[in-house]
Amino acid sequence: MELQQDHILCARNSVACGNLLYVKERNSPQRLWRLNCYRKVENIMIEIKEITKIYPRGKKKALDNVTFDIPEGIFGLIGRNGAGKTTLMRIIATVMDQTSGAIMFDGKELKANRKEFRKSLGYLPQSTKLMPRLNIVEFLDYVCIMKGIKNKKERKQKIAEAIETVGLVGEEKKRLSNYSGGMLRRAGIAQALIEEPKVLIIDEPTTGLDPEERLYFLNLLSRIAQNRTIIFSTHITADIENLCRNICILEQGQVKYTGDKSEFIDGIQGRLYELDGTAEDEEKLRHEAIVTSVAYVEGKARIRYVAETPYEGSEAVKPTLEDAYIHALGGVKR
Repeated sequence: MELQQDHILCARNSVACGNLLYVKERNSPQRLWRLNCYRKVENIMIEIKEITKIYPRGKKKALDNVTFDIPEGIFGLIGRNGAGKTTLMRIIATVMDQTSGAIMFDGKELKANRKEFRKSLGYLPQSTKLMPRLNIVEFLDYVCIMKGIKNKKERKQKIAEAIETVGLVGEEKKRLSNYSGGMLRRAGIAQALIEEPKVLIIDEPTTGLDPEERLYFLNLLSRIAQNRTIIFSTHITADIENLCRNICILEQGQVKYTGDKSEFIDGIQGRLYELDGTAEDEEKLRHEAIVTSVAYVEGKARIRYVAETPYEGSEAVKPTLEDAYIHALGGVKR
């Protein structure tokens, strides 16, 4: 089965049918992808339908016919910087209009029902200024007022609940200007949770966080994901390795893959190998296989690569999301 476009794969939510889908990519050593049909119907919250975005001053498409479904739970949107993730997130958050296409929320067209959708939406953009002279209580009180919550007692209760949820109890008197990067991200989540939204849109939230803050933030997302949809964009595959079941990969404004994360990883199962070799081995493998990572240790190159036949001295290894992701993009850059 040949695709009309290289490297574009879709695993649609469907009733179990017992069939397997094999997709052969043109002009690629990647050979076959094997995609199982889903075993159950998932509750689709948001449908992205043929979204295209062309900025007025340029002819380049930031998004090109992007189509996929977003079910309940944490959904990972993965792509390199400049892939179109932020543009798509801004369109879903209704702060930017698409050039063409439609977004459906609970079966209703989003563009025609913005007010209704915004009541169900929490949004944390990639860069957020959170009024540095205020403390977290003052900031969240301002957010409540802007959202039309007039009752002071109700505001106080919502603020207390949000602060507890994101783990900022005891930090209420500290100005936001004195918060760490991780605390600021949590404050951003707190403001997004004020109206208990059904949908949270979070754009590149772990960028710049130290390892401890990053893990705390990811654990926070897993705690608040119950009974809501979280759309989480990142260029760091490790962020969503154990967090998301469903993913979409964007590359240059187009969908490379959308569907079940495990199915995506299984596409290279049994074809991923690791070799402790030389720079010459690396060069040869770059021509004969898809190299997913190279690390030089004590003068030797530790090379992970996808191939139908292993290079002499290689051993089969278990693939990760990063391996599958780099493979889908055509291999790691030099």
